[in-house]
Amino acid sequence: MEFRYTTLEPSGKKVKSIIDASSLEEAQKKLKFQGIVFSDLAENSGEFGIMTSLFNQRTIGNERLSILSRDLSIYLKAGIPLPRALSMLKRQSRPQSRDEHFFEALNTSISEGKSFAYALETQPWFILPTYYTGTLRISEDRGILSEVLNELSEYLTVQEKIRKQITQALIYPGFIVIAAIFMIAFMLSVVVPKITTVFETTGQPLPALTEGIISISTFFGAYWWILLLLIFLILTVFSAKLKTDYRFRKRVHRGILSLPIVGDMIATADLSRFATISAMLMHSGIPAVQTIRLSSATLSSEILKELFEFVSMRVVEGSKLSDAIRHYDGYRIDSSFIEAVSVGEETSELASMLDHLGKLYQQTNKDKIAVFLSILEPTLMLLIGGTVGVIVTAMLLPIFSLNSRQWI
Repeated sequence: MEFRYTTLEPSGKKVKSIIDASSLEEAQKKLKFQGIVFSDLAENSGEFGIMTSLFNQRTIGNERLSILSRDLSIYLKAGIPLPRALSMLKRQSRPQSRDEHFFEALNTSISEGKSFAYALETQPWFILPTYYTGTLRISEDRGILSEVLNELSEYLTVQEKIRKQITQALIYPGFIVIAAIFMIAFMLSVVVPKITTVFETTGQPLPALTEGIISISTFFGAYWWILLLLIFLILTVFSAKLKTDYRFRKRVHRGILSLPIVGDMIATADLSRFATISAMLMHSGIPAVQTIRLSSATLSSEILKELFEFVSMRVVEGSKLSDAIRHYDGYRIDSSFIEAVSVGEETSELASMLDHLGKLYQQTNKDKIAVFLSILEPTLMLLIGGTVGVIVTAMLLPIFSLNSRQWI
């Protein structure tokens, strides 16, 4: 249960906040234990509770999570205890903000004797990646929290940089597609109907292509709102089913991986992510089985997740990582990846080999994306030009036919 309360800042300003507890008495004990002078303590209901439930559990971005990890790592390396470090970060947050409540919830859990990973998992303000909290849980047990936080920060920074590069690269193709949609919609809804009225006055028979374009224009003009609603409903149902139905999501992911260029890029990106995270965890001294399970949680494809879940079970049974990957029949990954892992195992340099593989696959995928975009842009231009050309040709054919009859 959540309880809301009001407290006074040193400046005298009243601030509302919340605390998790099983009962009102437990909430009072927690606040007194933390030395918080409070008033108006009550169950979190009504408008405040509704607003909290509506806006809770936002996904935290890579950039913000990277900054948080970096700052905590710096404070811990400087010998500052974790509760004090969290309090310092809380003071840097805007009052009454989600960040302030986030750090307060973490400090509350830690003051009760809970681990940092447990506090991150149970706080109600942000959704954190599974691999992130899982990695921190193991690093806490091994006493290497500051080192792992620093490595996670570096990894998240690289991932955010890649995401921004891809987003920037897709801006131009996206602009072309949007401009094309508006252009074609304008021609079908405005230009074609006006020219159609001219054809109707002549009374001459129209070519089949022209009649087809006019029919499409008439249908689009009459039912455009139905088309938009239908597209919205299809996208909504597809998105919901993709999130909730594992079998459906698995079929979709398998279909995506089978695509000629896109599937290869996604598989390469996932292998790069798996190798990078695995290398980071192994360098931190985390066992291979836990490393594989945590790294597989970062993958975007359910097919590859399933592959590495199978691999982790085989490794528990005593199999080598490379052999387990090689004997999986559900999906075949790049053989060079398997051979490199095998060499790393033979030379007892698996962590270094995975780190090298992560960087190599990252660069390879960057080159593949560049090639894909270089092909995509002219392809889009050809498709758009072809569509517009068909519409223009359909409108010009009756005019040419009329002119030829006049000459005859």
